[in-house]
Amino acid sequence: MKIGMVLEGGALRGLFTAGALDYLLEQNIQFDYIAGVSAGAGNMMNYVSGQKGRTRQVISPGKKNSYYGLKQLVKTGQFLNLEKNVVEFAKVTFPYDFEAHRRSSVEHEIVVVNCDTAEAEYMNGHAESDDEVLAAVKASCSVPLISIPVMIGEHPYMDGSLVDSIPYRRAFEKGCDKVFIIMTKPGDVTPTDYRKYKTWINLTYGKKYPKFAEALMNRSDIYLEQKAEMERLTKEGKIYVLRPTMPCISKFETRDEKKDEFYLHGYHRMEEEFEMLKGFLGI
Repeated sequence: MKIGMVLEGGALRGLFTAGALDYLLEQNIQFDYIAGVSAGAGNMMNYVSGQKGRTRQVISPGKKNSYYGLKQLVKTGQFLNLEKNVVEFAKVTFPYDFEAHRRSSVEHEIVVVNCDTAEAEYMNGHAESDDEVLAAVKASCSVPLISIPVMIGEHPYMDGSLVDSIPYRRAFEKGCDKVFIIMTKPGDVTPTDYRKYKTWINLTYGKKYPKFAEALMNRSDIYLEQKAEMERLTKEGKIYVLRPTMPCISKFETRDEKKDEFYLHGYHRMEEEFEMLKGFLGI
């Protein structure tokens, strides 16, 4: 039986996933296939390399290493400095274990959206070079309106969650029989509805990436369709979902105590449901 894991995004809400995955690392649980999107891509990479605690460091690195906010906007022209968060952190500040990553046999993919086609693409986590891997993660985390597209080859890419927020269908396409999904929001919380930013989106992307701009308008509807299908698949025993039961933190939370609380909530939620997850996985 091939078992997959899918990790939702959500910016700093990825701390919930970080806590859950750190618990699973302590229990030596492995998966045959993993798909990570946006913040979930970063979580996935640290899980594959076995670096317990690194995602927590990278997402919440302290004021000295802050990578988002007004200071970054003034300093770099970007509210969200992904060059610092993804590349500099991996190579300097919180070194990523590229050797452990290369040794891993886990099949894993980073979900991005091609701005030219507005289609989701699934980039192999075992790319030929470390820089290619980091570029894919950076693209997957590039939030519309506050980040710029990342060029990979001949195409610009952005946050994969805009067209495939919960890529469980991809896991089944890759041959998984069952899929464990970690969400970063309670079941009653919906993602950003970009229709309220229609004018801004059309000004920013409408002329250069018209298909991408249109996809942003449809994002919420697609997400709700995915959630409905997930509920059906959960009842059929094909999917197991772990999600927060406490109120979400902000996507760009600034209070350290709230970030720590959300991380610990993920850790303890996974601890609470571990025996049920083992039953689902058949271990």
